[in-house]
Amino acid sequence: MKHEIPGLRLGENWTSAAGALEGILAYLGQPLPRHALMGLTGHAWHTCLATRGQVSVLPSGPADLDWRAMVERYARTGYRWERFGLELPADSPWDDLRSAAVEWGISHLDAGRPLLGWDFHLHEHGIVAGYDRTRGGFLVEDILTAELGPFVLWDVWPTAATGRIELFAPVEAVESDPLETIAGALQTALDCFEGKDGADDSQPRGTAAIEAWADAFDGDTEVDRAGNAYTLVVLQAARMDGSAFLADLAESIPDLAAPLAAARDASREQVKAVAPLITLFPFPSGGHGNVNNPGLRRAAAMALRRAAKHEREAAASIREALALLEG
Repeated sequence: MKHEIPGLRLGENWTSAAGALEGILAYLGQPLPRHALMGLTGHAWHTCLATRGQVSVLPSGPADLDWRAMVERYARTGYRWERFGLELPADSPWDDLRSAAVEWGISHLDAGRPLLGWDFHLHEHGIVAGYDRTRGGFLVEDILTAELGPFVLWDVWPTAATGRIELFAPVEAVESDPLETIAGALQTALDCFEGKDGADDSQPRGTAAIEAWADAFDGDTEVDRAGNAYTLVVLQAARMDGSAFLADLAESIPDLAAPLAAARDASREQVKAVAPLITLFPFPSGGHGNVNNPGLRRAAAMALRRAAKHEREAAASIREALALLEG
């Protein structure tokens, strides 16, 4: 038995979860601009300096966040979402857990609800548009679908490298109070800056992660070449959307215009601080030997410290705006 929901396309976004979210909302007839999705959900503000052993800035950082919180955050986009998410045990079979996730997903797909999911053709998010029981797999739309086709076997999902199942389904349209939605989004930004957007696992998060990144370049820590380049482009693109989101809010809420405009400007300055690093460490090559060049490492550390400074300025202004909104 095969079932597929036609017409689903990813939005263009370095944050793949937000790209999948954009595509699903467009299919459901409730589209939102990319920068609005990024700001409302908090994807615009996430930072994790993924670290394993003596290696820092691994490519897993952009997706290493608090996925349990995303049900509430995604509801700010106008839909109530349900989640099937869990960490898979390393010392026992996954078959029953995976089967439960598959059946959960099929029940939503049969009801005409596309899924936002994780780790299909690669360790990124994509859209689950259908399934094929005869072949035993999902039909997905992700950034490799054009090259590899849509089919992904259930038997190889998820990969052992991630050991995590994440599926989200849009259940029904909801109406929320606009000011409460904005307050929630601004609080999420502050939580992200304060490192509360993920597990308490000793990996640096939030603004402290950017400062730890600078420390890594200033010291002898091994910086992963590919992960560094990838994390830079995700960070820059996310903050660009974040500044556009703040600009919209500043125009829409005159009483908060001053602090929100200040936060917008600080975020734009952060983007400018990061921009030279995109040239030094281009994706996907990572700049080859640049990551180990002492002079370039010092320059990168200085740029990242400027970026962290601007982020703290943005946080202070957002905190001021939130206090006015809640007062």
